[in-house]
Amino acid sequence: MMRWSALLIVAGYTYGLHWIFISLHDYGHMPAWLAALATLLLAIYVSLFLIAALACCQWLVRRSHNATTSSATPWLCQWSTPLVAAAIVTLFEMLRGWLFTGFPWLAIGYLVIDTPLSGWAKILGVYGVSFLAVACLTWVVQALWRRSWKAWLSVTAIVAAGFVLQVAEFTQPQGKPLRVALIQGAIPQSMKFDPSRERDSILQQLQLARIAAEPGGAKLFVFPETALIRPWQDTPIEVREAFHGLGRSNAAAVMLGVPMRDADGFRNSLIALHGETPAPEFRARYDKQHLVPFGEFIPFGFRWFVDQMQMPLGDFRRGAPDQAPIPVDDQFIGVNICYEDLFGEEIIQAFRPPKSSSVPRPHPTILLNVSNLAWFGDTIALSQHLGIARMRSIETGRPSIRSTNTGATAIISHQGRVLDLLPFNQPGLLYGQVQGMSGTTPYSLFGNLPIGLISLALLGLGLAQALRAGRKS
Repeated sequence: MMRWSALLIVAGYTYGLHWIFISLHDYGHMPAWLAALATLLLAIYVSLFLIAALACCQWLVRRSHNATTSSATPWLCQWSTPLVAAAIVTLFEMLRGWLFTGFPWLAIGYLVIDTPLSGWAKILGVYGVSFLAVACLTWVVQALWRRSWKAWLSVTAIVAAGFVLQVAEFTQPQGKPLRVALIQGAIPQSMKFDPSRERDSILQQLQLARIAAEPGGAKLFVFPETALIRPWQDTPIEVREAFHGLGRSNAAAVMLGVPMRDADGFRNSLIALHGETPAPEFRARYDKQHLVPFGEFIPFGFRWFVDQMQMPLGDFRRGAPDQAPIPVDDQFIGVNICYEDLFGEEIIQAFRPPKSSSVPRPHPTILLNVSNLAWFGDTIALSQHLGIARMRSIETGRPSIRSTNTGATAIISHQGRVLDLLPFNQPGLLYGQVQGMSGTTPYSLFGNLPIGLISLALLGLGLAQALRAGRKS
């Protein structure tokens, strides 16, 4: 039984991550066999955490059954079983999100974002949602197998509380709605870093943006990650002037993803321009802090693997911690770049006092993600990333705006609902209003600590039950 479960888990994660092959082979030009092997190995690695969790649960079942007498209750039927099983799965998911810089993609909580359980993210974050999803599934098994009304009551209570939390408000509107223009250039990855197509790509993105550049138009223009493929310092002055010019007629801010060259190396960055700022300069800057292994930094001993790919700008330096949100009118934009919004515990650092300074700073009122998922083609990766962004909005009680090269370019409410969305892989401009929010959710205050402590306590309970069962046998 365990063997078949493991195979199903590996198959599921392989399907969920199959787009890795496209980035390695189609765009990185890695040999097909090596790209397929690398994708499979990543899927197996991710699967190992859930397989290990199930193995722990199976061990507890065996300990219970070995000690079962006519008066004993099998472990699967005990009242604590759903909670202990959920704790084990959650702890392994948290470990996966931390080990080797973390890879929390396809966490269970994202699979139930369109159910009432997602309301719990305001309290316990995505790992808390994972916990409750596993607990509810186990209660359903108990209810069907043992016809337990207590199990049905537990599921009903959790789901009902989720409904209430979905409409509960921990944050409130701040300032006036901000008019935003989000640009999706849909530049094919095969052409994006082609020097002969660079000028056409820039012109295409600028042409889309100018639709919202009239007086009374957008107050914030956002271009995706690596909208410019050269460092800002090396970009021709006429190009820099064109981006500055977007904001002049409306005193608007312009944000764009661009590599930055510093004395110690390159960084994957976003810069903020303002119409009043001279063209060579920028008003503010954000540098990506959580880099992607192999794509943005090379783990020790894997230079040979990266050398098999033809990916530009693949070795960045990390951005500084405690970077402040960027002000635009009466809103404050909390920036993250691509892969960073997988880490809710890092996003909420912007809602806490900075470690590097005793001077308080404003909290973000709007979250912004800029991405380039063209590396992964027209696959489920785009929808998966949209779900991740929605979860960050629920956790923080903040609206999210996303400007991406191929999708998902979207406006997301502070409750995680998609308010507007551009079609994937098509050039377009998403023009709308976003209401910033202030205040803090419980998750923003405490992060993953509560669900971590709850899970550890329940794991201890499960181990204690197993030890008692062992002494009775």
